[in-house]
Amino acid sequence: MSLKIYLLFQTFIERFLLFAIPLMVFRATGSVQSSGVSFLVEWLPTIMMLPLTGIIVDRYGVRNVFVGSNAIRLAVCLLFFGILLGSESAAAYIIVGGILSLFNLFAYVAFEKHITVLGSQDEVAKAFSFFQFNQQTMQVIVPICGAWIVVHLAPHLLFLVSAGGYLLLLLLARSMPSDEHRSQVSFGNTFTAIKDAFRFVARSVTLRWLGILMMSTNFAFGLMYTALPDLVLHIEGESEVYLGGVYGLAAVVSFVYFLSSSKIAEKKLVEPLGIIAAVVIPASPLLLAFSTSVPVLALSFCLVAGPLVAFSVHARVVRNAAMPAENYALTISITMILSLLGLPLAGAYIALATAGLSVPTAIICASSVALLLSVVSLRAMRPSYENA
Repeated sequence: MSLKIYLLFQTFIERFLLFAIPLMVFRATGSVQSSGVSFLVEWLPTIMMLPLTGIIVDRYGVRNVFVGSNAIRLAVCLLFFGILLGSESAAAYIIVGGILSLFNLFAYVAFEKHITVLGSQDEVAKAFSFFQFNQQTMQVIVPICGAWIVVHLAPHLLFLVSAGGYLLLLLLARSMPSDEHRSQVSFGNTFTAIKDAFRFVARSVTLRWLGILMMSTNFAFGLMYTALPDLVLHIEGESEVYLGGVYGLAAVVSFVYFLSSSKIAEKKLVEPLGIIAAVVIPASPLLLAFSTSVPVLALSFCLVAGPLVAFSVHARVVRNAAMPAENYALTISITMILSLLGLPLAGAYIALATAGLSVPTAIICASSVALLLSVVSLRAMRPSYENA
């Protein structure tokens, strides 16, 4: 029970800050370039740390990582509460977003490790089912109530409230039983294992092209996610609450897929829906070529963010079938690097390209490239589908 309560609070706070920080950056600067920088800093440190994160969790144990990551996030939120007292600073928001995102990753990987050591397959299935349900539910709840909170609460108080949440998580983590299954890998062996995992992914046609496919879809999502505050809030009369509604509507689409997942698997639709999603996600921002009205913006974002769960499920099925028996978790982390790279690339692109192009034009140009990459990747992976 304590793990479920822990996950509920963990996911809510994590998703709230991931939603709120880029929005507060945009409010403080009015600049979509700043939003792009925020998204870049939020994801780049996380990606750079991926190969070492699992090793640290293995070495120090799940409970210790839960405790340590929450203690650090609590201290960071309290520190920035003091720094931002009575003021707004885009630079401070960007820095705190990057730090919190990094330690969110540690907590996430620790949970994945915890699941693998549960006593029975039934326990594992129940834990993952609750985890997925929790993720999808928070995707709907957080943008809707998060937008209201951002509008009505002073920025520095957001970090004080978040600090309270991390204090609760710290207390919950301390009450968890200690895990003794730890690795004592030397640094020499660690770097050799990482190098071997990179080599395996590079030589695997399936994993290499799947990584590029995942990168292109994440890139398209990152474009719309980063630019949406600028696109929506520059429409006269629209507010952050409406923006939260657009995020929430997209989450409802993915939530419907989650609720239908058993029927989808039963009817063998995971692969075709995943392939369709891989094309729809990068193609949908091209709708901005026709209009940037409120309905078109909402539709475009829903068609980018909504099908992500369908694509994610399909990509995991393909990825897991190509994984080696040895260094399984490490190899997965290497594939995640290429996949998640699309997010900071989107932030960097928005920050740079919108200096010379309008936001819709910049998105349309980049989405065309992402769509081309997705189509090429799907064609290159055709033998993997035929042999599945």
